[in-house]
Amino acid sequence: MLPNIGTHRLSEVWNYSTVLFMSPQFYYVLHLAGILLVFLAYGLLIGRALLRSDNSGVRRLGAIASGIGLLLILVSGFALLAKLDFGWPAWALIKMAVWLGLGGMVAAINRRPQLGQLWFWVLIILGLIAVLSVYLKPTF
Repeated sequence: MLPNIGTHRLSEVWNYSTVLFMSPQFYYVLHLAGILLVFLAYGLLIGRALLRSDNSGVRRLGAIASGIGLLLILVSGFALLAKLDFGWPAWALIKMAVWLGLGGMVAAINRRPQLGQLWFWVLIILGLIAVLSVYLKPTF
């Protein structure tokens, strides 16, 4: 139910920081959804590569899903950095490097499908680096 605002402006009555879509929890969920989408898409592409399939529909689905997931990760990650006032810590720079690596993997998997097992392990290592950088919070 909307508040009775009368002749007042909505911004004077409604505190925008309490709106759900601007809360840090929303951005956490968006970030996790992007991560899940990226890893699912790359799993699909690596599976296609390991099966030596030439299915263009699977290739297209994997590319689109990974692109959307990477966009979700980027937008929500920057929103969380700004919302929680972290600045530019070292772990955020490491995660940006991991994000760039993940962004290049779609081309690598599609251009060199014979290296499917290698891409599988590279994906796991990039994920571990991202997780460890957040939990261990390294400094330079």
